[in-house]
Amino acid sequence: MMRGIATVLFLLAGASAFAHDEKLSVSRVEVRPGEVVWTIDVALQGLQKVLEFPADPIDLSERQLQGLKGSITQYLSKCLSLEINDHAVALEAGSLEPLYETFVASGEKYIAHARQQFIARGDGPVRKLKLSLALFSTLTDRHEAVLNVSWGGAPKTFKRTGPFDLELTQARVQPTFWSTAGEFLLWGMHHILIGYDHIAFLLALLLGARKIGEMIRVVTSFTVAHSITLLLAATDVIRLPSRVTESLIAASIVYVAVENYFIKDAKHRWVLTFAFGLVHGLGFSSVLRERLQDLDSIALPVVSFNLGVELGQIAILLVVFPLLAWIRKAPDTTLEERRQRLLVRIGSAPIFLLGMAWLVDRVFRLEKMPF
Repeated sequence: MMRGIATVLFLLAGASAFAHDEKLSVSRVEVRPGEVVWTIDVALQGLQKVLEFPADPIDLSERQLQGLKGSITQYLSKCLSLEINDHAVALEAGSLEPLYETFVASGEKYIAHARQQFIARGDGPVRKLKLSLALFSTLTDRHEAVLNVSWGGAPKTFKRTGPFDLELTQARVQPTFWSTAGEFLLWGMHHILIGYDHIAFLLALLLGARKIGEMIRVVTSFTVAHSITLLLAATDVIRLPSRVTESLIAASIVYVAVENYFIKDAKHRWVLTFAFGLVHGLGFSSVLRERLQDLDSIALPVVSFNLGVELGQIAILLVVFPLLAWIRKAPDTTLEERRQRLLVRIGSAPIFLLGMAWLVDRVFRLEKMPF
């Protein structure tokens, strides 16, 4: 009778139920010399929904749980994967332990979670890790995973939702001022150099600029604008759906490319760049948001990321400006003016077509564009 009452109380406990089903798992990841030990706690209430149990989870004995070890490890092995130094490694199943909790009403103990250990061995020192988890993906896309990672110091906690990949280095687990600044600086440079839509937008603007001063104002106003919205979005003051943001970025490319056919003086174009830069900053924020949730402060990462973006833009400018100057160079002013008009018209056409393709692809979610 008491067991029946306790069972009812258990099932009615909403907060407790969340921690005892497929919605939550807790992992401990320990990086050792040449190997990684990944221990994961999974609720039996969740495992029962994907595996065949001999009894109700709250009635399961320790012996019955050990009898399920093969099924449990086989299922978890499909949901977990790990790469060491960019190479996939096998997960060797270790011990399976029961984790007990106590019914408040009866004082009886029951097995609430199964703790399964996996060991992955690399060929040498661990420099980089990639953890992938897709637990209970057939039941929910809102699985909350808590990972406590130890790598040469105190553990650091990471939280992720749904199927995810988590890339780690020791500097990320044990960050310092310089390692954080360097990581986000390089990330900002990398993002702008592979951000083909941002590059297309800048190229469309630079086509209309004739002097290095005009180009610098365009690049700087773009950086200042996206820095503002990036900071606001990172602190959740502003948030737009990625579909809207990406569509607006594509629309900005189309607009500037079309305007190139009509604009005569680009001296004040930095104002337009600033306005559209605010939109592009929201695009950058979608890249940063997940990474920033693992940090105690966002000031250094955001500043470093923006500096990296600026350095990337300057690198683009150093390549584009001499090339455009060489193309428009002519022995007299009239011919140079003619070449400038021709350069703008010919150069803006492919940017316009690319922007339109992005716009249609993003508005209608076609996902046909390769980048």
